[in-house]
Amino acid sequence: MIRPMRQMRRALATCGLLAVLGAAWPLAQAAEAVPPQFVGANVAQGQKYYDNLKCAACHAQRMMGSSSAMYTRADRKVHNPQQLMAFTQMCVTQLNHDLFPEEVKDIAAYLNQTYYKFK
Repeated sequence: MIRPMRQMRRALATCGLLAVLGAAWPLAQAAEAVPPQFVGANVAQGQKYYDNLKCAACHAQRMMGSSSAMYTRADRKVHNPQQLMAFTQMCVTQLNHDLFPEEVKDIAAYLNQTYYKFK
């Protein structure tokens, strides 16, 4: 009688473990979908920097009123994560924003998640 009970506990424990592993699988896949340049970036913080620095207003002014056209136009200049990091740094430098590299990375990660979707 003891032996079947142990087997049942093992089976339940295994099922529980498999359920946990199964639930974690999409999260592991999502983490892998982030380009290496953006691993560890804080996207929410990047959005705050983007908003506080008024990036959308500047881009809208350059793109005849559309802040998203800079990122979504057919002839956009950014085609990979490296270029996105470089262009983000270029904007920050040209406008004399005093940001740390991690903050620039956060902004680029926000732009990637919102517009570019690089994997």
